[in-house]
Amino acid sequence: MKHLLTLAAALLVPSAANAATIVLNSGQPYTYVVHANSAGSGTSLNLVTMPGGHLVNLSSPQTLDVGNGNGVAQASGNPASAGFSEATIDPLLPILGFSVIQFKIEGPNGSPRERGRDLDITVNFVGGGSQTFVDFALPANDKIDIFAQGSEVIESVRLFGLINGAGNAANFDALKQISFEAVFAPVSGVPEPAAWALILGGFGIAGSALRRRKQMMVLA
Repeated sequence: MKHLLTLAAALLVPSAANAATIVLNSGQPYTYVVHANSAGSGTSLNLVTMPGGHLVNLSSPQTLDVGNGNGVAQASGNPASAGFSEATIDPLLPILGFSVIQFKIEGPNGSPRERGRDLDITVNFVGGGSQTFVDFALPANDKIDIFAQGSEVIESVRLFGLINGAGNAANFDALKQISFEAVFAPVSGVPEPAAWALILGGFGIAGSALRRRKQMMVLA
């Protein structure tokens, strides 16, 4: 169903040259903040936004853990000492995607005093297409904002390829403080089959009433 709505949105929205901009921002979170939803641990976790209560999927090849509370989501590895090599943030319907998303990452795992130096980020767009930022340098506060350009809508974001200060591959310690501005899927204007039956039935009743009225006028 999501793919059908994605295709419909792509047909309705003018095509742009798949592009996003990363801005290093230490400002306030956006409208929809991702909470843990008592999701516990696993390789695919459905977290929830506040406000709205909309689901956002967070996935990784390794086991993630957000605990059993419902505060602002902080995903770590399971066990925490293992960390995780990549993570994908993907909203579920009715959210079609993001116009902007913000998050904070911590790493590399195993060395709290050593920060990550850079990472790779793939931005996937609604309607197809993607953009990969290779060896993107982390800011001092580890917080990143990604803005869609033009009429683009970001469908999902994948974070991977973290490098430590020595230039070696490293795992993420945590992914947290995820917030975004949502683009909602368009509401379909095509009635369901049951609704069509009611509509057609209503036309039939109205037609019968008009015919009876004409017959009564002729008799009069």
